[in-house]
Amino acid sequence: MSVTEHLITQSDHHAPVEPLPVEFANTLSASRGVLVEGLSSPAALEAWLRRCRGLFPHPFPEDVPIRASEQQLLHTRMLRDSTRRLLTARIGRTAPDPWDVAQVNRACALSRSWPVLAWEGESAPRAAHLRTTDTATDARAQIARSLVALLTGDHSALLRICRGPGCVLFFSRNHPRRVWCSDGCGNRARVARHRERHPGDRT
Repeated sequence: MSVTEHLITQSDHHAPVEPLPVEFANTLSASRGVLVEGLSSPAALEAWLRRCRGLFPHPFPEDVPIRASEQQLLHTRMLRDSTRRLLTARIGRTAPDPWDVAQVNRACALSRSWPVLAWEGESAPRAAHLRTTDTATDARAQIARSLVALLTGDHSALLRICRGPGCVLFFSRNHPRRVWCSDGCGNRARVARHRERHPGDRT
């Protein structure tokens, strides 16, 4: 089943389980051969940032509001698309598009953060991070830096594209025999194979 270029939108509430760049790439998914845009609006981007807060190297404090504009949404989706192409190139061992590499490198330089000591009263001391930009822009910088670390590290050898029918998701293979992003994709693949072998059987 081929995936068409027509986009629909859908809320995605799954718990993040993959590395940050992979979760980011998977905000574009597919359903019944149609691409599903997980970052369909600034509100959807804000919701995704809150849901994946814990995956960021320097998570945003719970009390810091996350706001995204239409322009930030556009830039985030551009980075997401470059991320998908770079992951595909790494998995397939093909040459990357220089534009995608430049896009990631630009995003890496968008924000700067540094640790500060947060210690008040009798509470335990903790490290907090100050940032030079808003949360949505800083998120792009952190995602880009995490992607650089993923693509250049040993973990990149575990990256895979799901083999499920019509699936466009990436995953990090945590088991030698894993070939699907989820049990659901595995079940659909087995059903599809069964129907190919037994075209008259609709049970």
